[in-house]
Amino acid sequence: MRVWVKVLAWTGVSLLGLGVLLFVIGPALFASVAYPLPQEYQQTVCDEAKNFSVEPKLLAGLIFTESRWNPTAQSGAGAQGLTQFISGTAISVAKHLEVSPFQPSDLKRDPKMAIRFGAYYLGDLVNRRYGGNKTKALIAYNGGGGAVVGYEQGYPFKGTLAYANKVIAVGDMYEKIYGDWCSREDLPDLSAKSQNPTDLLKTINIADFWKNLFFNRDIPTNDPQSSGSINVDSFWKNLLSN
Repeated sequence: MRVWVKVLAWTGVSLLGLGVLLFVIGPALFASVAYPLPQEYQQTVCDEAKNFSVEPKLLAGLIFTESRWNPTAQSGAGAQGLTQFISGTAISVAKHLEVSPFQPSDLKRDPKMAIRFGAYYLGDLVNRRYGGNKTKALIAYNGGGGAVVGYEQGYPFKGTLAYANKVIAVGDMYEKIYGDWCSREDLPDLSAKSQNPTDLLKTINIADFWKNLFFNRDIPTNDPQSSGSINVDSFWKNLLSN
């Protein structure tokens, strides 16, 4: 009996040590798996970000937070596509971009259109409506203009500020992992910024890496312009198949 107790104790200690090791070196081992930048969307993100004066990293962070790069994502509120537009907003943006004929479901069938819509809408919020204030723009993207009023008065709508902070933090994580990918000549073959694991660990905050990956508390799943959902199964599927 005592032997089994020792075996279980050592097993527990070993698993704990492995967990701590994974927590510490995980960002260096699979940063580009945890925070993917799919090849089929890289050029579109760069092009549309430039077209509508949006930082590519911010647009990438928004897409990651909204849909985890799932082009057919749909929230319980009916938001669709990579950038999660509800029907009313999608139709309004389509009119501004002179996209006709158009149905909101087109955003699920055409991921590049979804990226274009997201870049336009985010660019309009950041540059025109909120004078370069990314936090306010993202709060509006997630919860509408009323949520911004609440934030300005010191009473932000539940989850909207958390959403904005997460998109910005994830965007910064993309920059740390991939660098200025839009200026690289090898864009089609992009995997991660050229640096060894030790350097990557120096640039990435380990706690932020994991928090932004899994932590989603207080970000609502039914706000007008966001699903806010995290697909943990997809993360592990991508990791194990890499």
